[in-house]
Amino acid sequence: MPFIALPYIIRIVGGENYGLIAFVQTVVSYFSIIINFGLDVSAVKDVAILRNDKEQLSQLVSSVLCIKFFLWIFSSFILITCCLVFDVFRSNVLLIFFAYLSCFSDILFPVWYFQGIERMKYITFVRFFSILFYTISIFIFIHSSDDYIFIPLLQSLGMLLSGFISIYLLLVVEKIHLSFVSYSNMKAYFLASIPFFISRLSLLINAGIAKIICGIFFSMQSVAAFDIAQKIANVAFIPLQMINQSVYPHLARIRDRQFARKCFGFMCVCSSVVTLFIYIFAPLGIAFFAGEELTEAVGILRILCVFVFCGGISLYLGTPLLVAFGYPRPFNVSVIGSTFVLIVIYLLLYYLDLFTVQTFALVLGITELFIVLYRLYYCLKYKILYYNAT
Repeated sequence: MPFIALPYIIRIVGGENYGLIAFVQTVVSYFSIIINFGLDVSAVKDVAILRNDKEQLSQLVSSVLCIKFFLWIFSSFILITCCLVFDVFRSNVLLIFFAYLSCFSDILFPVWYFQGIERMKYITFVRFFSILFYTISIFIFIHSSDDYIFIPLLQSLGMLLSGFISIYLLLVVEKIHLSFVSYSNMKAYFLASIPFFISRLSLLINAGIAKIICGIFFSMQSVAAFDIAQKIANVAFIPLQMINQSVYPHLARIRDRQFARKCFGFMCVCSSVVTLFIYIFAPLGIAFFAGEELTEAVGILRILCVFVFCGGISLYLGTPLLVAFGYPRPFNVSVIGSTFVLIVIYLLLYYLDLFTVQTFALVLGITELFIVLYRLYYCLKYKILYYNAT
């Protein structure tokens, strides 16, 4: 959801209904991961290699779209089964259906293709159109708490319209011709995307499992409080991500360990400043976005400061250091390992009867701390952070 519409949505539909929407959208995001299956990462390189060969490129695009379509059918069967078996799904089937419509745009919107041919302006235009359509529609059609059910529908419609625009750009402007594809080609592309799928799934489990459990064991009000706190925490990452994105190409090119160590100290300071800012202004931020509706989110956001601080450091230790210096494996393993840590902690909390929204926020910080320690160990092992390393 665009931040510009968030305060309006919470005030109009209320915390309970907003929490239900957040719960449903979190569930649907797992199906989106299945449909994309890492192809939105693995296919970028293939497109970049084949960009000057229209025939081969058309075969690649056809294969990826075909795989995604079959995965969408598979996901639809799983979702229908869940709606028949679980009460929480069955009682909100229309809301889930409206949210799930957005998953079809995962087929239609070939971000991976536009990235591969370096037509980033297409991605910017299409995403801007989707956000603009959704934001305007919210203010036009959402006027009472009973209208909450239409919020995921409006979001899905915006994404579907953007998807159809993308298909037009793909087939008409880029002149890609869809054709029948061989099973062997589809299998090869599918298998190549598995590592990226696992990594993406791990990240999504880390980010979304707390809201799923809150929706099952607690109330949708708790989901809303956790969601709004998590959204603000994620926004805090934006300046840290921008710093990492600017440093990464330079480090990848020169691999200067002395510069890397100086940047590490700088990132620690930046993470500390951002974390302190979030902690101090947490009440103001929650009041702005949620009013008096979700005051419990203040405590959750302050606990998430551990996540923000560790996350800022883990970002730098990941792509700008480990990947840039040629060690991608510890980078990927740290993400997957953190998911195992998270699941083990959740099982312990359940066994010890310590399930609370606050402990869920703390678990996010602990898993991010695990990533920091794991990546830092390998940065020291490979002497990336040493001045006179050879």
